[in-house]
Amino acid sequence: MNPPGITIDSSYLWTAFMLSLVSPKIFVNGQPVPTARWGQTHVPVGPGQYHVRVVTPWMFDMGPAEIQVPVNPGPGTKVYYKPPAAFFLAGAIGPVPQRTPGLAFVWLPVAALVAVVAAVVVLAVAGI
Repeated sequence: MNPPGITIDSSYLWTAFMLSLVSPKIFVNGQPVPTARWGQTHVPVGPGQYHVRVVTPWMFDMGPAEIQVPVNPGPGTKVYYKPPAAFFLAGAIGPVPQRTPGLAFVWLPVAALVAVVAAVVVLAVAGI
């Protein structure tokens, strides 16, 4: 059960391990949350409607994502944030665990490299 308030669960794709060097920036109603970190960050707030914005600082603030979060009396509300795979894309935030935006930008070059290597091997075996 979630404690009263908002819990932001932020995580990144394992291939973006360099993001472990920074912490996400979380803002609730425009105010920074000083305890923001990867994993779960709890923000104690009362019942109401809140604007949550999360960005990932790198060379600049990348992967912005925002959501309106209703908090009812009783158990709190949990939202999930994922930064993008490519720095120029928006992040993803929502009430359920999010997928990493822009995965094609990560896997497309790998698939292209595998295709080129396979073509070279086939041509070498064929004697061309």
